[in-house]
Amino acid sequence: MLVYLGDKPIQIYGHRIKSGEKLQAKFTFPPAYNTKKSLNDKDITKGLVILSTLPNIKSNECSTQILDLEKEVHCREIKAKIYHIACDCPEHWEEVRHLHPFLKAKGYTLELASEIDSETFKQALGVGVRGSKRIVHGLFAFLDGNLLLSYIPRQQYGSPNVKNFLKNLMSKLV
Repeated sequence: MLVYLGDKPIQIYGHRIKSGEKLQAKFTFPPAYNTKKSLNDKDITKGLVILSTLPNIKSNECSTQILDLEKEVHCREIKAKIYHIACDCPEHWEEVRHLHPFLKAKGYTLELASEIDSETFKQALGVGVRGSKRIVHGLFAFLDGNLLLSYIPRQQYGSPNVKNFLKNLMSKLV
């Protein structure tokens, strides 16, 4: 599948999990932000979970994505666990911690994860970038491990439309 960074095409790869499917991937990601506990595939199987994938936590677009997601989930009173998964090392989260100490969501790193876990995750969600270690912006909602909704913006330049994603999610929760 092709997505774009401005006018530059980016080839992404992996199986794009479909609504109703269970996440089959087995993975563990080291903590990077707001937690000391690793994230593993079993954490996605309990309740409503929103996974947010981020190519570069130091970018303005990724910071906007995490801020918008937390703010909008809170405003809509959605009872969900939010997990952010970024390519960056934990030190790159320090600026987020410094600028936005009120954020509650947990962040994890692909940088320190095993190559197998990282690749398994990219393949399972279709967020891998061909020819790079990076992942693309994406939002995924799971209920008890089953995918309810996914959104990988065709235009990767900028932040995903969090409001629209949550509006669509709320319509599925009714």
